[in-house]
Amino acid sequence: MRRRPSQIIAICGGSGSGKSTLARKFVGAAVLATDSFYKDIDDLKPREDGTFDFDHPDAVDLDECADACIKLADGEDIMIPVYEMRSAKRVGQQMVPAPKNSIVVIEGIYAFHSPLHEIATLRIFIDTPIDQRMARRLRRDVERGRSTLESIQYSLHVEEAYSRYVEPMRHLADLILMGEEMHGSFSL
Repeated sequence: MRRRPSQIIAICGGSGSGKSTLARKFVGAAVLATDSFYKDIDDLKPREDGTFDFDHPDAVDLDECADACIKLADGEDIMIPVYEMRSAKRVGQQMVPAPKNSIVVIEGIYAFHSPLHEIATLRIFIDTPIDQRMARRLRRDVERGRSTLESIQYSLHVEEAYSRYVEPMRHLADLILMGEEMHGSFSL
């Protein structure tokens, strides 16, 4: 039996737009998050004020992420970094098995940035209103141990980064979904 060609589906949208939720709906797919490929803080260059810009595309190793996608699409099990957001460090590795159905999903705010854009066979942008993104992000951040005030303060920076690095990639989408309308699961 001939192996079906693999599909690499890139899902992009703002923080809290529903990217991870949509990615999990692809039954049997191997799912990667660009968040797993953040560079260790020791490998980042600080800004002039000594802080780090984790919302800049250069904070993520997109080449390493693309290599992982290609290996999964070729049917290989892979090891990916485990990134711990609180310490801003890679703290280990985890195995991701090859997809059961030849579908690889890469989700993240930088899923349309090069080289991920070039390897994707389908690009989905999730367009979710800012108030819904902020509410989801607040709920998620509090669950992850951030205070409500921290999350709200950080949201201003996140939305600025969205306007600068994510929303301009919207035009690259093959499909645009409204974030509040996603229900059900997919089996391609």
